[in-house]
Amino acid sequence: MVIKVVKGAGEASTPLSAFDGALKDAGVFNYNLITLSSVIPPHTKVQKVDEFETPDGEWGHKLYCVMAEERCSETGKYIAAGVGWYQLEDGRGLFVEHHLIGDTRIAVESELYFRIKNSLMDLCGFREIEFEKKKMKYEVSISKVKSHPASVLVMAIYKSESWE
Repeated sequence: MVIKVVKGAGEASTPLSAFDGALKDAGVFNYNLITLSSVIPPHTKVQKVDEFETPDGEWGHKLYCVMAEERCSETGKYIAAGVGWYQLEDGRGLFVEHHLIGDTRIAVESELYFRIKNSLMDLCGFREIEFEKKKMKYEVSISKVKSHPASVLVMAIYKSESWE
């Protein structure tokens, strides 16, 4: 299995439509999202992609994903979302997802990294997996709220599936 990690950002007239704009930016706005917890199955490769390529005919399909997202309409704030992951040699692993709002880009970026790293350390510890910082991977999306509501997201996409 290949899990694709994608990020997006959007702005619009409402926080909800900004979220849809972020989904569009990531290439997944015509799916019904089904969020999963954090477990990566064995024999899985996690791959960052610039945009998820929606195959023809998948309008309204289910999309299984781990997702971090943030929305805000307060001008001048920075919003951030991030997904981190840690994998063992056989492809098994764990995802964590975090989101936050802050006053500066540096503040949200450093806090997001801190939360992702510490959550992965905890989840590994709960499973008696030795955590090595150099094996940790992550993707973040950060944006400043300007004159319109904004949203950012990062998704780890497992698969799409029809309703039939």
